[in-house]
Amino acid sequence: MAIHVMGAGGQLGRKVVQALRDRGVQAGDIVCNVRSPDKVTDLAAQGLVVRRADYDDPSSMVEGFAGADALLLIPTFMPPEPRVVQHGNAVHAAAEAGVGRLLFCSFGNGTPLSRFHIAPFMLYAESKTRLSGLPWTILRDGMYLDPIADWVPELVEMGRLPYPVQHGKVSYISRDDLGRAIAGALVNDETVDQAYDLTGPEALSMERLAEIISTVTGESVVFDRITDEEYAQICRDGEEDVPEFLIPILTSLYHAVDNGEFGGVTDHVEQLAGSPAADVETYLRRVLS
Repeated sequence: MAIHVMGAGGQLGRKVVQALRDRGVQAGDIVCNVRSPDKVTDLAAQGLVVRRADYDDPSSMVEGFAGADALLLIPTFMPPEPRVVQHGNAVHAAAEAGVGRLLFCSFGNGTPLSRFHIAPFMLYAESKTRLSGLPWTILRDGMYLDPIADWVPELVEMGRLPYPVQHGKVSYISRDDLGRAIAGALVNDETVDQAYDLTGPEALSMERLAEIISTVTGESVVFDRITDEEYAQICRDGEEDVPEFLIPILTSLYHAVDNGEFGGVTDHVEQLAGSPAADVETYLRRVLS
């Protein structure tokens, strides 16, 4: 069974590939579809098949997807409009290549009333996937926990957790657990024509998240409810060099949190992976130890 991962060189893609290997899938049965093969020589060195496939080059995807029994599409890190074109390219290429099953990594549970600026793309992409004529699976990722862990040293230094959130909750999930669940869907034909909401095991308020960070680090971190403008300035001043186009998108993500869009909890990770996702405290203790 040939399993293809589009975007295998990215943070989530690498987790999916590793989870497939952990499940016993042979390296030669995993095809890493990437825009720049020269940037993933470490994957090739593990015996994984690496093929060029560029969302902006449909012919490269037709060639790259050839022989795929299951293909996972992980979208690019772009504004909504280019993503729409890219996803349409990928779905058409998958059909032309004769892909056996098509799986799409969505994000959150987008609705027409969503406050998240990327939601229109997610709605389009999910619909395009379902109407592709191919057996499909939708995998809706919850909000990533990993960036919280990366930010902990700075949060401890500041003594505060600054977000533009009024009252919303988030069921954070790590990319490790997302990778395990997605790998489970890739190897399981029974996931065809199903949509899964991949969440952590608990929905946390920002106050509770700050308490957990304090408990894990032994340092006092309190939630600081800030304005959109203050959050935008934090993004500009941070070390991660956040692109300007992304700042309103990130801000809208927290508006969606207040709209109740990221507080749902399901057992879908356990259904697909065989064990539940780690809670926030367990994950932070593991990665920060």
